[in-house]
Amino acid sequence: MKHVRRACILLALVTLSATAVPAAQTCHSYWPKPSTPINRFTENGDGTVTDTVTGLTWKRCSEGLEGAVCEKGSPLALTWQEALKAGAESRFAGKNDWRLPNIKELNSIIERQCTMPAINEIVFPATPTMSFWSSTPYDGNPAYAWNVYFPYGISDGNNKSYRFYVRLVRGGVPDVAARQ
Repeated sequence: MKHVRRACILLALVTLSATAVPAAQTCHSYWPKPSTPINRFTENGDGTVTDTVTGLTWKRCSEGLEGAVCEKGSPLALTWQEALKAGAESRFAGKNDWRLPNIKELNSIIERQCTMPAINEIVFPATPTMSFWSSTPYDGNPAYAWNVYFPYGISDGNNKSYRFYVRLVRGGVPDVAARQ
């Protein structure tokens, strides 16, 4: 019964996504199979999804967006410190343990079959095609932190003063260095 409910919700989200967000994403069939298939995620009914592979719970919408398919609001671009604070202060879905994902966690939601953005848009609708912060400081330069450039799913280090987008997560093990 739960699988039927989940399938109906996902079908509704697919339909809403198709009408609410312009189709700019390109997916390629030469990649053997999706890296983040829909059935890997459990929709929790509160604006979150749980990744059954990693056990992490993600906010479906980027910070600043809300609604069934993230159609309301504007995505927030924050500095690294502001992004860390946004995670620590979030009380989304009645939970108080939201945080910025580490780089390994953020890389785990990249959809390798797709670009512009390189993410499963059914699971994470209206994802801005730009960089998202991770909590992981960049080795060798304390002024930098890791981010994922979601147009192509590329990880890179950038100055913490830059303004990038934010997707929050809960569960797993946060970066200890990010708390300093």
